[in-house]
Amino acid sequence: MKYADLHSNIRIRIITDFFTDLTQKSIIPFMAIYLSIQIGAGLAGLLLTVNIVASMIVGLWAGYWSDRIGRKKLMVIAQTLQVVALLCLAIANSPWMDSITVTCLMFLLSSLSSGITVPIANAMIVDVSSEHERHYVYGLQYWTTNVAVTFGALMGGLFFESFRFLLFSLVCLESLATLFILIFMIRETMDKRVFGCGDAPIQRNILKTYRAVFQDKRFMIFFTATVLAVSLEFQLDKYIAVRLKSEFTAQLFGSDISGLRMFSLIMIINTVLVALVAIPFSRWMGRFQSRAIMTVGMCLYTAGFAVLAFSNWAWLLISSAILLTIGELMYAPVRQVMLAGLIPDSDRAAYMAADGLSYNVAALLGSIGLTFGAFLPSYVMAVLYVLMGLAALVFFRMSLRKAEEQNQQLACADAF
Repeated sequence: MKYADLHSNIRIRIITDFFTDLTQKSIIPFMAIYLSIQIGAGLAGLLLTVNIVASMIVGLWAGYWSDRIGRKKLMVIAQTLQVVALLCLAIANSPWMDSITVTCLMFLLSSLSSGITVPIANAMIVDVSSEHERHYVYGLQYWTTNVAVTFGALMGGLFFESFRFLLFSLVCLESLATLFILIFMIRETMDKRVFGCGDAPIQRNILKTYRAVFQDKRFMIFFTATVLAVSLEFQLDKYIAVRLKSEFTAQLFGSDISGLRMFSLIMIINTVLVALVAIPFSRWMGRFQSRAIMTVGMCLYTAGFAVLAFSNWAWLLISSAILLTIGELMYAPVRQVMLAGLIPDSDRAAYMAADGLSYNVAALLGSIGLTFGAFLPSYVMAVLYVLMGLAALVFFRMSLRKAEEQNQQLACADAF
């Protein structure tokens, strides 16, 4: 499988998604600090919560309507809103104007735009890819996302505090270029999708649509598995970071290393490994069965986080960082392939939007983990991580088994 062999929509989306992620990650992580200084930590936290909730709601709305009026229309509308939001953010933080009110409103508009785009873009990739291609596509997408996060954090760190006008201007230009690419180069995939008969999706309102989604037992098993797996990832910059800061101190290569430096080293290891091996690794993984990849990947991923929860030995922590990264490289693309395979053609974007909620629930569990960690010893947290990882693996395997049973039933039906 080669990049040039992919559908033109996928090739374009991977490029534009990279720049979209770059834009978001150069702004969002630093906006919390900026707003805390400007309006206080309490109001800043409330505003960020409103942004997350609003983004979730608009994502569900976008998923519903994308399955009815098409992908491209809503993506163009969302990208236009993004351009407007970033342009106004640049003006509101320019040498001629300094408005925290406009900044807050446009930050909200930018979040709404992202909430619309994500489930539709994910559905579009499924529309024009085969099951054979998806291992490579999602591995490539995983790589570009992590590289974008790295460079976005670097851009934000260099420019956000002192050169916000320049930063917002640059990302506005990038967003404008993305808008023109969407208008003139992306093709609509709606006409390639198949709608059912009877209670067709086009006849269902939004409440009935999402009630059907969340009554889909196979999807909810998969949803639960995703929440448990991703919640481990959210522990890294919460409980694990806090524990290392308070407990860890050691010498590495003859130099003292603090807990914060150890945490930074773990993040660097994760980023560099993903950047170096994600694409060839995803190609290699395509040779094996999804069940085997998921099992080994989740075991490595879980073991890595369990060790990070209690160990204060530097070399063991470094080994664990490598272990969990390899596990993530194995299970994450397979998870996306599984999702693409279990959602019905008629409600792709709606299912993608519902899947996005799993990350919000996982983020909530990550915060709860930080609270539990204040009262529980580190070895108990490690045991909890193991239980969460094993439960996620069990649910993922259940989803795979149900998918295999359904495929066998369809094959038997076709035979008759």
